Amino acid sequence: MKLSTFHEYSAHSFALDHLKRLKALGYDGIDFCFHPSLFKDGKEEKIIAEIRENFEKAGLVCSQVHLPFYDLSLPSNCYDDFVEHQMRGAFKIMTMLGAKWGAWHPVSATECSHNRKVAMEANKEKLKRYLETAEKYEVGIAVENIFAPFFSWQVEDHIELIESMDSPLVGACWDFGHANLQKSERGQVEDFKMIVDKIKILHVNDNHACEDRHLCPGIGTAKFGELLPILFKSGFDGFFNLECGVHCRTEALDMTYYDCMAKCSRLLIEEAKQAI
Repeated sequence: MKLSTFHEYSAHSFALDHLKRLKALGYDGIDFCFHPSLFKDGKEEKIIAEIRENFEKAGLVCSQVHLPFYDLSLPSNCYDDFVEHQMRGAFKIMTMLGAKWGAWHPVSATECSHNRKVAMEANKEKLKRYLETAEKYEVGIAVENIFAPFFSWQVEDHIELIESMDSPLVGACWDFGHANLQKSERGQVEDFKMIVDKIKILHVNDNHACEDRHLCPGIGTAKFGELLPILFKSGFDGFFNLECGVHCRTEALDMTYYDCMAKCSRLLIEEAKQAI
C-alpha cells in the first residue's frame, strides 16, 4: 500500500529538498491541503505549477487534497464569496496536481442546536452546487466524518448525504481520529463496516478519545487493529494517508517524526494484512 502525508499550503511547505527527504523516507505521495493565502493575489495557478514540478522532481504524486471549508462553528446557512471562490478554484487545481479526490468538511446547524435535518438540507444544497464544478473537471468530493456534535459524526447522516447525490464523484473520507472521538451506540467498528464500501480516501491519525490530537497512528487508542482488516477486505486500494500534526522546532526533528509515522504505518498495515 502506498504511503502519503498531509501538507498544508504555505510559502515553504513544498520546497524540493523537503519533498526529496520525504521520498527518501518511503513516502509516495502528498495530501495537498488548501489554505486561503494561496488565493489572495490571483497567482495560484503559477504557484501550483511550481509545486507540481517539485513533486515530479522528488518522485512524488499528489495523492489527494483537502478542499477549502467553512469553520465548524459557523451556521449551516453560512455563505462567503471568498470561500466559494476557493472551492471553485480548488477543483481546477486538483486536475493540475493530478489528484482524483478531495476531502470536504460538511457544515453543521450550530444556529439551532445541531439539528440534523437542517444540517442535512444545507449540506445537500452545498454539495449539489460543488458537484457541478467537480463534474466539469472530473474530480471527486469525499465527505469527511467529523466528531460530535458536528454533522456527519453519525454514520447514518454521513451515508445519507453521500447517497443523496447519486454520483460516482461523491464518496467518503474516513478520519480515524475523528471516529475515535465518536460516541456511537454501535461503536466505531460497526459504524466503519456500514460505510467502508463508500470510502475513497483516508485521514490516518490517532488520539486518546478525548481530543482531536492528530497523533502518529499507534500512539493513541484508535482501533486500527480492528478497522484496517475491514478496510483491506473491502478492496480499498488508495493511499494510506497520514494526517498528523508535525510542528517540530527544526527540519531534522520533523523528518524524525515523519520517519516514525512511516514506520508505524507500515507495521499497522502488515499486522492488518496478516489478520485477514
